[in-house]
Amino acid sequence: MALTENLLKSIKKAMQGEMDSVTLYKSAAAHTTDPSVKDFFARRGEEEREHYNYLLQYYQEISNDLVPTDLSVTMGGTQEYNPIISESFLKRIGQDQILFSAISTALLLEKDAIDHYRKCMEETDLLTLKSFFGIMVKWETHHYEDLLLIQKDAEVHYWEINQFEPF
Repeated sequence: MALTENLLKSIKKAMQGEMDSVTLYKSAAAHTTDPSVKDFFARRGEEEREHYNYLLQYYQEISNDLVPTDLSVTMGGTQEYNPIISESFLKRIGQDQILFSAISTALLLEKDAIDHYRKCMEETDLLTLKSFFGIMVKWETHHYEDLLLIQKDAEVHYWEINQFEPF
């Protein structure tokens, strides 16, 4: 019983992290009028909501003493979105404190998710969940790497707008 309670607790923590990401991305999308930036944040929010829904399904199944469903077949198409990052896109992010902060905060959320899913993967003996958490590590790592590149490239514009000059 303690194993089930710990697993449910871990899944709830993951659900909270995914919903934090949904909220962050949705807020950033609502903040901008730039179509490519809006699309980027909206799509990321949709992906995180899908992650949340997978976790919710597992939470419900485990809570009801059901064998967790193998979701790997239905999860295949979730991460196919690869944004086109143009100089204009990076400039819009870098010149808007709210959007730049959203990228920075999203990086922290993605890093936390990667660490949490790795831990979950190590702690479960259920092969279906081990596989699921492995896929989540892969997807969140992809998100993290994309965001890190965006932050790095947008930083030039961030410092320009804030009139920073190294001495």
